[in-house]
Amino acid sequence: MNELSEAEIEHLIERFPLPDDRADAILGLGDTALALGVSLPTMQRYLKIGLPAIKRGGMGRLWRIRLAAAWAWRQALMAEHVERKSRRKQARSVLACQRR
Repeated sequence: MNELSEAEIEHLIERFPLPDDRADAILGLGDTALALGVSLPTMQRYLKIGLPAIKRGGMGRLWRIRLAAAWAWRQALMAEHVERKSRRKQARSVLACQRR
């Protein structure tokens, strides 16, 4: 996923809201990983591929990440992955039918 505008982030948050038992917050890298249930290396990979951050960290600076935006971005990424997988499966099925 590419870098998102504020409007795109808000749209994702509306589409994929936080669960009712979670409150939106501004978190650091480790706390965001914990809240999303992923490892730190996975969080770092997500940030490299476009997870929105309020303030980028590194070199002694702390990351600042809005939980609702991170949650929505990850849910969209997972939905995109499921959709791609479904299209591949459907394409294989069509090819298999054509070979018969």
